[in-house]
Amino acid sequence: MSSKQSAVRRICDRLWPTPNLSEDEAQKQFITGMRNAVKQADWSTEVDAALDEARRLFDAESERRRGADSKAGIYLAAITALVPVLVSLLPNLWGDKVHIALGMMSLLAFGVSVSYLVRAGWWAFKTLQVSVAYQIGPDDIAESWKMPNPKQELAKRLTHTVISNYSRVNNKILFIKMTHEYLLRAFISFVLLLSIQAAWPMGMSLVDAALKYFNPEVKALYIMCFS
Repeated sequence: MSSKQSAVRRICDRLWPTPNLSEDEAQKQFITGMRNAVKQADWSTEVDAALDEARRLFDAESERRRGADSKAGIYLAAITALVPVLVSLLPNLWGDKVHIALGMMSLLAFGVSVSYLVRAGWWAFKTLQVSVAYQIGPDDIAESWKMPNPKQELAKRLTHTVISNYSRVNNKILFIKMTHEYLLRAFISFVLLLSIQAAWPMGMSLVDAALKYFNPEVKALYIMCFS
């Protein structure tokens, strides 16, 4: 890829971020390596410490998932609050009394803001989408206590559950990051729209003053002659 294409790609990513959702071979090998390491590990010497760490990892991964869902709910509430504000501005963006240049700039900023807002909402719903989550069940505990070292077996089952949920939780974190990115861009577009609306009268006043200064009106003198 040439430097020009790379620059265009970076600009496009800045304006409209798109994540890479495909799981590459390196990621698959990493997860497979973790599974094999847990399967072959011998934690019998410090089994209590291993079980405590496995529980900590399991709780941390569950907290990451709950945190992403909680943030997605907050972002959806913010999006819901912004929609009525944008809709209330729409009738004032175009009309007979609005200058055509102001109307075009305002509608462009409005359209961009709405596009970012809709995209942010889509990613937030994507975060909250119901998906498979692996848990430790009573059968896992029962099967663990059938083994010679039940605590070690339970620790391994907990760790395998964490690994099974790893990719799904990472996707949730990625989705909430995308929600944040698009919501930030929607906010910037909204501020730009308000700035255009606020700055236009002042700008037009400055233009009129400049025109009067550089092109002063020539007053004609009328001479009246009396015979």
